[in-house]
Amino acid sequence: MQTISPPNSSRGSPSRRGRSPRTPAQGSAPRSSDALPTEFSNKQPATFTSCLSIPVEGAVPIASQEDILSPSQPGISQQSASSSTKRAPRKSKTHALAALQNHVTSLDNDDATQQESTDNFSGDGTPISVSPTLDLSTVKTSSPRMQPMRPKPRPFGLEDSPVFYPTSDEFKDPMAYIRSISEKASNYGICKIVPPVGWKMPCVTDSETFRFKTRLQRLNSIEASSRAKVNFLEQLYRFHKQQGNPRVSVPTINHKPLDLWLLRKEVQKLGGYEAVTKHKKWGDLGALLGYRGIPGLSTQIKNSYTRVILPYEHFCDCVRNSPTLSASPTVARDPQLKTHMNIQTATHPLTTPRERGSPPSSPLTSTSSPLSEPPDDGEYKERGGPRPEGTAVKRGPRVASQEMTPTRKSLEALSRLSPASVSPQPDDEYKRTLELSCEICQKKNQDEKMLLCDGCDCGFHIFCLDPPLTAIPKGQWFCHSCLFGTGGDFGFDEGEEHSLSSFQARDLEFRRRWWASHPPPSPSAADLNDPTSPNETVEIEYGADVHSTTHGSAMPTLETHPLEPASKDPWNLNNMPILPDSLLRYIKSDISGMTVPWTYVGMVFSTFCWHNEDHYTYSINFMHWGESKTWYGIPGEDAEKFEAAIKSEAPDLFEAQSDLLFQLVTLMNPKRLTDAGVRVYACNQRAGEFVITFPKAYHAGFNHGFNFNEAVNFALPDWLPFGRDCVQRYREHKKLPVFSHDELLVTITQQSQSIKTALWLESSLKEMTERELAARQVARDRGLCERLEEEDRSEDQYQCTICKAFCYLSQVVCHCKSEIVCVDHMDQLCGHAPEELTLRKRFSDADLREILGKVVERAAIPGKWRAKFNKVLMESGLPSLRSLRALLAEGERINYHLPELAALRKCVNRGNEWLEAANTFISRKHGRKLTRRSRGRPSLHEANNAAFDDRDPGDRPDRGLDEVYALLAEVQTLGFEASETVTLRTLATQAEDIRRKASALLDSANSVASRDTFIADCERLLLGASSINVQLDEVLEVEKLVSLEQLIRELEEKAEDPLATLEDIRGLLTRARACSVPLENQFIRTLESRQRAGGDWEERARHVLDQPHKTIEELDEFFEIDSTIPIDVTIYDRLMSARSKAKDFEKQAKAWISPDGQGPKPRISEVMRFVGRAEKDFSIPAIRDLKQTAEFALDLENRCESILQHRYQHGEDTDVFAMMRKWRSYAREHLTMFSLPLFEKLDDQLTRHQEWLEDLPWYCPQHECAHGRDILNDVEESTRPEDDHPPNDEYFTCICTTPVRPPPPGAHSDAVQCDHCFARFHGVCAANGGSCPFCDHHHWNGAIHKERSWHFCFLPTILLKAPAITKNYSDAWKQLEIIVHRIDRLCTVIGSFLTYASQTGNQRVEYIAQVRHYMRKLYKIQFAVSPSREVSYGLDLAGLHRILAGQPPAVRVKKRRRPKFTFGQDVDKDWMDGTRCICRGRTSYLLDYPTVECEACRRLYHSGCVFFPIEANASGNSRFMCPLCCLRRSRPYIYSEVRVKHVDNQDPDTYVNTSAMLDTFSKDVVYTKMLPPYTQTLFVELIRFSPGQPDLINGNVPSRSAPALAMPHSTEPGPSTHHRHSHIHSAPIPLPTPPTPVYELARQPSTNGHHVPPPPPWQSRSQSPHSNKKRKYADDSPQDNPEPRSPKQRRLPQTPVLPSTSVGARTMQQALSPSLAMIVSPVDTEPSPRRAPSIPPPYARPPSSLSLNSINGECSSVKSVKLLVGTHK
Repeated sequence: MQTISPPNSSRGSPSRRGRSPRTPAQGSAPRSSDALPTEFSNKQPATFTSCLSIPVEGAVPIASQEDILSPSQPGISQQSASSSTKRAPRKSKTHALAALQNHVTSLDNDDATQQESTDNFSGDGTPISVSPTLDLSTVKTSSPRMQPMRPKPRPFGLEDSPVFYPTSDEFKDPMAYIRSISEKASNYGICKIVPPVGWKMPCVTDSETFRFKTRLQRLNSIEASSRAKVNFLEQLYRFHKQQGNPRVSVPTINHKPLDLWLLRKEVQKLGGYEAVTKHKKWGDLGALLGYRGIPGLSTQIKNSYTRVILPYEHFCDCVRNSPTLSASPTVARDPQLKTHMNIQTATHPLTTPRERGSPPSSPLTSTSSPLSEPPDDGEYKERGGPRPEGTAVKRGPRVASQEMTPTRKSLEALSRLSPASVSPQPDDEYKRTLELSCEICQKKNQDEKMLLCDGCDCGFHIFCLDPPLTAIPKGQWFCHSCLFGTGGDFGFDEGEEHSLSSFQARDLEFRRRWWASHPPPSPSAADLNDPTSPNETVEIEYGADVHSTTHGSAMPTLETHPLEPASKDPWNLNNMPILPDSLLRYIKSDISGMTVPWTYVGMVFSTFCWHNEDHYTYSINFMHWGESKTWYGIPGEDAEKFEAAIKSEAPDLFEAQSDLLFQLVTLMNPKRLTDAGVRVYACNQRAGEFVITFPKAYHAGFNHGFNFNEAVNFALPDWLPFGRDCVQRYREHKKLPVFSHDELLVTITQQSQSIKTALWLESSLKEMTERELAARQVARDRGLCERLEEEDRSEDQYQCTICKAFCYLSQVVCHCKSEIVCVDHMDQLCGHAPEELTLRKRFSDADLREILGKVVERAAIPGKWRAKFNKVLMESGLPSLRSLRALLAEGERINYHLPELAALRKCVNRGNEWLEAANTFISRKHGRKLTRRSRGRPSLHEANNAAFDDRDPGDRPDRGLDEVYALLAEVQTLGFEASETVTLRTLATQAEDIRRKASALLDSANSVASRDTFIADCERLLLGASSINVQLDEVLEVEKLVSLEQLIRELEEKAEDPLATLEDIRGLLTRARACSVPLENQFIRTLESRQRAGGDWEERARHVLDQPHKTIEELDEFFEIDSTIPIDVTIYDRLMSARSKAKDFEKQAKAWISPDGQGPKPRISEVMRFVGRAEKDFSIPAIRDLKQTAEFALDLENRCESILQHRYQHGEDTDVFAMMRKWRSYAREHLTMFSLPLFEKLDDQLTRHQEWLEDLPWYCPQHECAHGRDILNDVEESTRPEDDHPPNDEYFTCICTTPVRPPPPGAHSDAVQCDHCFARFHGVCAANGGSCPFCDHHHWNGAIHKERSWHFCFLPTILLKAPAITKNYSDAWKQLEIIVHRIDRLCTVIGSFLTYASQTGNQRVEYIAQVRHYMRKLYKIQFAVSPSREVSYGLDLAGLHRILAGQPPAVRVKKRRRPKFTFGQDVDKDWMDGTRCICRGRTSYLLDYPTVECEACRRLYHSGCVFFPIEANASGNSRFMCPLCCLRRSRPYIYSEVRVKHVDNQDPDTYVNTSAMLDTFSKDVVYTKMLPPYTQTLFVELIRFSPGQPDLINGNVPSRSAPALAMPHSTEPGPSTHHRHSHIHSAPIPLPTPPTPVYELARQPSTNGHHVPPPPPWQSRSQSPHSNKKRKYADDSPQDNPEPRSPKQRRLPQTPVLPSTSVGARTMQQALSPSLAMIVSPVDTEPSPRRAPSIPPPYARPPSSLSLNSINGECSSVKSVKLLVGTHK
């Protein structure tokens, strides 16, 4: 908390609203001349306690709008800006009292020093650290539902307002509940509602992002009398100082300062100075002022008043009565003149003109309080108009001319002069636009006598003042407006911007410090401690009117929390204004703070001043959490008393501001209010509780600490009269209303047409219509034109400029301006005559009357009904029931509660019940004839209860004559008249007559002469009795007699009747027992015998029907029965229906089992459904046979479906196609009666498969199968990708794959040699054809017969033509697929080679080995291989061979030498177990570990050290080559990766590339960078290295520019990445790489060989380890067992899926290789294979060195040749 001293100013003035006085002006400035001197200080130091002195993290000061705009606004000088910021702040009550209650000790106030205030709360200035979010556990979020009784009464003896505790059911409808309690609670003005247990409204405010601005409240300035006292003392002090009497002091009486303000107030109450003097009341005033027993008291008081107060009152009266100083506001003025009126008009367009006779307001005074305005210009933005600023445009002080060097006093005098004698400020924008004029005479002359006011900068001629001045006064001078306006600009300054946590921290610290320095007398007396005193100013913050539209409501809404149930709660304040019964829901736009909630964040002592709600509406306030809030409420009935009391408390305030109560800045002690006769009530609101304020009820209150509330307005129908009164009050005070009351009424009529609405709306709408029509009549009398506009305008287009009222229904406008006025102020709109004005109407007169008429009509509906009701009751003592029913129906159609309706409904309901009972006797058809009795009669006890009546059971009378008489007696007590009463009396008379006749017949029953006549009389009586609905015992006895006679006749007729059914027999026997017919009667015995036979039949029939599965044989037994046995027709019909249904099932089943071939075949599903229906009720053999056959067919269909969809799992040893052929045979033999679509598809597929099989070239008709295994083996052996390059062995010269080696010494060789190409052949191979296959083209053009004499180009077509079943299940198709794909790849390789080698420059002798290698492959395959039939790769290769063989041999090349490696194991000694392992004997636990021997170097290794599987070692079936030998031979080690580290290179990622060194015969060590190992890896150390020797031609190194044979091979994937590189040979000859086949790109084969199958099992082994080793001796031969291949190389291929035959040629070409595409294409579009491609072939690999050693003996004629580099000469 801080102590604030008012900043000094050269021209002091009150502070302006919105500017914080805590920020002193920049730089030093001379102290104000009216500043308080030191001698004015009180005896005890004055303190100014502010919560802002408590620094808190997160609290941000708010810069005022002037402070932000002034320094940077264009056109305003820095001097002007600085001077405007030097205005003195509003002086506190302490300063004002100090100025008057202390003596002046110095004449020159400029030399006085200002008294400093003290601050008891000053701290070290360290900010309090706070959390970014608010911890809700530190605040009160709930309170006990029932609070304990207060131990003592409230302060000032105030009574508590009522507290209501609704139940859960009552709490469901807020409007209904508030309406139910309003009658009681409205008498208190406020009430509290505690929600039921379990109800909880969540607080959804994000405390981390929620920030709000506060307002500063000085508590000792809010109270009305305190502020009025401060204002009066300031004005009085300023007046005396301006009059040249700065030494005026406060008189003292008996050492006690005289309260001047209270003295003046009491004098005015007694009638003024003259009245008090005349009536000698000065002595009485002493008692009122608290003085007792002081001699000469009256004289002292009178002298003090005369000396200090009376001159000021005379001055005020003079100003009020002066014609010049109190100019009428209606006088026309020049708008360019700078006058008080123009300043106010320009600055505050909405301020109301000051009433005549009252002191003019300060030009710097705003007419509305910041508390009554929403923050951020909210209210004026909503109105669409500008917001009034807190201050006017200010002008800087005059300065002297540059040519003069004035003294301080001359400068002071010059500051009063006009601009003519003082050079203007060059940067003062306002001075350049306006010229100064006198406020009184409005003239601009005599600038040297123009006096400027230090408060408003307005000019006055010194001779125009009243009284006039002779010279410019010294010091400060204020005009009458500024003098009287002191304190009229009171308002709340801006505080700081806070988060919830920072505000909580400040509140807690303030409370701690306050109660530490101001301890209450008792713990319960804290609420009595007044935080203000005359010597102490307390300043706190209040976060009031925080807009939920910008900051968010603390309650969930449907927009922010749609899934939260509380967002739909009617007690949610976001929903409260728009509930069905709230009238604010009819306002067309949201009103912030009224229909949209505002939130309030309070701290201790923060206060909301006396006010009532806008438009006198209801309000509801909910506390989310925090400390208690104390409310004070005044009933609306006492509002006028309250206003009179507060005006009498501070009349000066209301004289200066008549609308002071609208500004929410004034308090008055509740005690003084109750003393004035105003009822004041109080309540304490706690967390989770609601407070309701009622219409027109004034309320105020304060907070006990940090809390968080939310409030909104609503309106019930009983508010309408209050709302209208408030609008009229606003108009009187020229206050801007929030909404249009008339528009609200019209909107209600448009949106609600209920009777309930019309009843409470009628009076208000009638008042509005009458008022509007009267106003229009006044306008018409004045001659105004009229214009009807039936569309709504914006609010500013129908707001009166004068009284600010909304003129929604009609406005007066003029063509000269856009402003409008109401009819009452039409003369103030402009200067035009009324005839030139226009009355703009929203509705016509007829429309208004029609709207009112409809509402009046609806409102009269309940009254009209009530009038009818009273009329019916008054016309007759016994109204007719029909009239009462009509009234009830009409009342129920009225959608409004009618109190009389309940009693009427009860009466009509009782009448309806009586009428219904009467109709049970009356509503009986007369003259109904006796019908033939039914055969089944009731039992004897039923006969006694009217069982013998021939009527239907529902028509039999069950009520006797006694009940008829009871109904007639009851109708006399019900009080209505009905026609049924007469009918009921007639019925009673008829019943009595019939009963007498029946008694007479019964009496004569035994004495009648003729039985027939007697029976006829009885029947006539019964016929007459049937016409009345009354049960008579005598009639029942007569009926028994008649029934007995009729029964005897029927027994005679039907005892032997064969057509009688079992039901007839039983009915006759029942009637006989009822009539007591003796059992010995012959007819009775006959009927009983037939009944037993029929019963046996019925029992057997029911047994059959109850069986779940009935047979046809059982049903046939009931087909023919004995006619003498009575049967139940219903059961018999059921039996015959079941038999017919079973026969139909049997017939259909036999028709399907043995079809005639004419009708359609049934589907299996149809047959199974038929079988299911039949087996549900019957057991039929034909159905069982049909079911079994259908199940066979269904199983076949399922199997066919799985075959066709490639889901069939064949687990048998037989061929799947043989099995399917068996299915076909079975189906054709046994299942032809069914429709089997899937089997038919499979049958078609089998036929097409057989045709496809027969198209294969290797199909054998004798065995009816395709023998393709041998062909596949040859193709797989000849098309291995790793075998695309010729072998390195120089003895591979024969057409077979076996080398032609020299025979051992002394042996004879059968090898022969070609004379042209010098190729050596085995004798057996040469005998086949008799000529050299390499040179003789007859081996390739078909001249020499071969077993496989077909062409490859037909095979792809056959492959694609295969049906789906063939592709999925045929081994022959899979073989063909492998053959085609492998031959296709071989075609691509050979074709690429031929394309390159057929060029003249590329026909070199070095290619002979490659040509022979390809020819060996084609020779073994036998059939012609090429993309088209016109091309033969065999002939092309033979021709190329002849060309190459005819060229001279190449120059002898010096023999190459590979480098040699010495590893660490080579220099080690054998370990103790005889091993020389990778571990180098450094691990002792491996001493007896299993070992394995290398087949090359014969060294022993531990199996674990070289990752050799122990199982393979134990079996002895697997060979092993150690990692060192694999490195020396450039072979991959299959069990792990092997890496070589050089002893001279210690880089951890650098290894020796031994493979590259061996391939290039390197003379230097070749290094390579490798990633860390990711699999099992062996590390070998290289100790020494012997360089290699590359090929040299004539002793020279081969040229680097020589072309290389670039034919890379596909490296097999192995475990070692070290040995996966292609071998690079010396002097390679390049070949261009052809494009990758389209077929391969489309299929994208995976690395595991799915589309390029590995060799078959019998060829799964690679070459011998010594196949590349050159022989030293003729008898050296390679070993037979090659090393095992990699597991990936042994993986069998998966069958790829080719496009079906339905795919077009173009699509197939895109998915096939060039050769296959050319084969299957209908047009030969493939270019010649001999044309040179643009890129080299991908399948070519540089061949290894093919040096041929000189051979002794028979091979001496074969010369050793070397492939030459460059052109051979």
